[in-house]
Amino acid sequence: MRRSPEADAGSALALVARSGGALRLTAVDARAEAEGLHPGLSLADARARCPEVRLLEADPAADGRALARLAEACRRYTPALAVDVPDGIVLDMTGGAHLFGGEAALMADLRARVTGAGFAPRMAMADTPGLAWALARAHDGDFVAPVGAGAELLAALGFEALRLAPDQLALLRRLGLRRIGQLATLPRAALARRLGRTLLDRLDEALGLRASPLVTALEVPPWRAERRLMDPIWLEDHVLAVIGDLAADLGTRLETAGLGARRLVLELCRVDGAVRRLQVATSRPVRDREAVTALFRERLAGLNEGLEADFGFDQLRLTGLLLQPLVPRAMQLSGETDGAADFAALADRLAARLGPDAVRRFTEHPERRLPEEGATLEPYVRGGAGAVPAEAARYAGAPLRPLRLLQPPQPIEVLAELPDGPPERFRWRRVARRVVCAEGPERIEPEWWRGPAVADAGPRDYYRLEDEKGFRYWVFRQGLYTDATPPRWYVQGLFA
Repeated sequence: MRRSPEADAGSALALVARSGGALRLTAVDARAEAEGLHPGLSLADARARCPEVRLLEADPAADGRALARLAEACRRYTPALAVDVPDGIVLDMTGGAHLFGGEAALMADLRARVTGAGFAPRMAMADTPGLAWALARAHDGDFVAPVGAGAELLAALGFEALRLAPDQLALLRRLGLRRIGQLATLPRAALARRLGRTLLDRLDEALGLRASPLVTALEVPPWRAERRLMDPIWLEDHVLAVIGDLAADLGTRLETAGLGARRLVLELCRVDGAVRRLQVATSRPVRDREAVTALFRERLAGLNEGLEADFGFDQLRLTGLLLQPLVPRAMQLSGETDGAADFAALADRLAARLGPDAVRRFTEHPERRLPEEGATLEPYVRGGAGAVPAEAARYAGAPLRPLRLLQPPQPIEVLAELPDGPPERFRWRRVARRVVCAEGPERIEPEWWRGPAVADAGPRDYYRLEDEKGFRYWVFRQGLYTDATPPRWYVQGLFA
């Protein structure tokens, strides 16, 4: 927080804003912290603890602009940076610390510059952004984490270091959990059922077991087309005509470079200085004038409030934020069209009109063995780097599996079973069922590289069962009969 001249008046200083129908503190200085005040405290409690506290109204918009300016000043260290609202900046220094004399010298130089700008920073350097976020807020000075020591450093920190919601933190306290290290002795499956996947995802991101990409603050992109108009325009048809001209200009440059756009943003500058930004994403790279215009036509049609042109737009800018190689393909002599390309164009237009979640597809994760983690349902139009496999080729010739899975798998009570064989009778949802046909087993070993919590769960033996009413189930047995605890049975999915 920037030091204010009023902070030197001798009394504590705090910023206050309305949150959840009540006035609460959003930031405090050192004097206020010494008096027991902290962000999130209600205004009434703050005055009771420190009656002489000076209060200023928080201005999140001004704080955001100051944080953005500070982030731009940090581009001298790396172009890959992200603004972590409301009070953080993440720098990706992979392979670049040696250019500044090492990690310690880099942080010393950064601290000197940030302090000179009037800020009191807390900084940490670690293997992952999540771990650096936690260590920066847990230590007052600069902290450089040794490589590979993330688990040991996190174990001593509280759960606030994982950026969890207040209700999750309250539940952890009710369960008697105070430190992240206490999770090492608890099964992950039980934690996910009780607390949700967010806790485990945040922990895996901090430890580097789950990808945590930076949403980088991009510099002014070079792939931009612009029109300055002598007379303002406000009709949608006129706006679309200018968009077509911008798409043609940008498409010519993209064709020369052999590129296509996966994400485009249109900036509509009004006469009064206001700027309206509209963004579209595509499932495949595009640079055709008609295709780009059609996307923005759908985007404009999906606006509930309309263009809000007022006195008109006198400047329009079209920018390609994400580009990928686009190689032209020859047309078929038979005149047949590519069905996949037509479907991609339809999905792009639906996403532009209804939002990115309107069309979805399954994305495979080949590195995962467990069926419930093997695929996720993601937006078809992602507007991101990388291609999504169109077919599940790795399942060719694999045993039959259901299309829909129960998440999480539901436990069943086996009433009659043979060791290392399928159940003869089982109870699920308080209904007893008799098995008349069974196939299996199909064994899936645990992912031992994910740690002892996963490896100790034991292998899974899957069976396809059919009961006397013709319903078919996909069930598995977790663990072995040779283990200290008996195996547990679950139903994973139902066959149509």
